[in-house]
Amino acid sequence: MIRRTLICTAILLAIAAGSWGVWIASQVAGIPREAYASDWTAVFIIDHIRTTGAWPNGWDDLRDEYDRMAVPQHYAWTFDELQQLIDVNWNTTVDEIRGSPSPPDNVRLTSGRQLSYNGDPDKLIHDFVLTGNDPHQISERIGN
Repeated sequence: MIRRTLICTAILLAIAAGSWGVWIASQVAGIPREAYASDWTAVFIIDHIRTTGAWPNGWDDLRDEYDRMAVPQHYAWTFDELQQLIDVNWNTTVDEIRGSPSPPDNVRLTSGRQLSYNGDPDKLIHDFVLTGNDPHQISERIGN
């Protein structure tokens, strides 16, 4: 009886550990995809502000930047997938960002995570609006 209980307990623990491992792996696997989505959204918005002087009104306003700078096969997402990963506050303005003492929360991952390789996208955008400095400016198309 004790042996049977120990075997059942061991099996249940193995199943629980395996399930937890699969969950962790799925969470970790999404990090690069989401981090690049954050970074590239900031790049696209900054370039849009640089070329038009205005905050984009929607994803359609960023399509030219995406087409000009990124090759979909080179990245982990298409333009449509990017829209599913990122939530942008389309109702702000460059003047509101310029007048804010700290970066307003305008670019977020839909997952609720805060991931980026280049730094907080809101800070990058805020810094660009205030200083014109864009350390991650892309001058030519990436990929083939």
